Amino acid sequence: MIRVPVVALAALLLPGVAQARDYCSTRPSLGQSACVLDPGRVAIETALSDWERDDDSDTVLFGDSLLRIGLTDRVEAQIGWTPLGIARGRDDGRRTARSGDVTLGGRINLHHPDGSGLSYGLQPSLTIPIGRAPIGDGQWSAALIAPITYDLGKTFNVQFSPQVAVTDGDVDPGAVLGLDIAIGEKWTTTAELQWQRADHSGQASAALSVAWQLSDDLFLDAGGVVGLNAAAPSLRCYSGISRRF
Repeated sequence: MIRVPVVALAALLLPGVAQARDYCSTRPSLGQSACVLDPGRVAIETALSDWERDDDSDTVLFGDSLLRIGLTDRVEAQIGWTPLGIARGRDDGRRTARSGDVTLGGRINLHHPDGSGLSYGLQPSLTIPIGRAPIGDGQWSAALIAPITYDLGKTFNVQFSPQVAVTDGDVDPGAVLGLDIAIGEKWTTTAELQWQRADHSGQASAALSVAWQLSDDLFLDAGGVVGLNAAAPSLRCYSGISRRF
């Protein structure tokens, strides 16, 4: 006799338990979304393969990962690390294996934390130089991204991610403009244009990626990036997996 009203009261007091948000992975887009994880949820998003080619070298990353932790209704913490990368010189064939730097950051949603409709927020981060060149940068840096997304119906979603990075006194701006296209209920493809200033030059790239939703908490993805000018790496191919717990 007592169990029914107790259960009903619990449902009223804890609506978030019954209405969990859809999982929005940061992969495989080059830009960022403003949506955050539910409080208490954790996600691990890892590259299964990541190969990049430029004029001087080929670089392969192993296990490049991002750990996301939902802290509040609008805030999540993020920890990124590349445990191993191998760079091979194109002229001499010399291989160098190093670990990458650690990035500590977070995402603060300012409107629509589930990413629906018009959603925007801030994503600050700090890179700690525990790795070594050529995989790690070897110096401290900070960055701020201001992701904005807008739904154009159920099929299209526009993304814009302006950003600024500060490294050794240099201020480097950049931005990513993207379009998500839902293909059925399980597939999404993303087309993007990226511009960023790095090493005192502007780099322009175009990217195309696809994500496959296996379940509510599991995604697989693959994508490619092509350099549009001489300053940008000529080609990058990658794949990955995202899992929410």
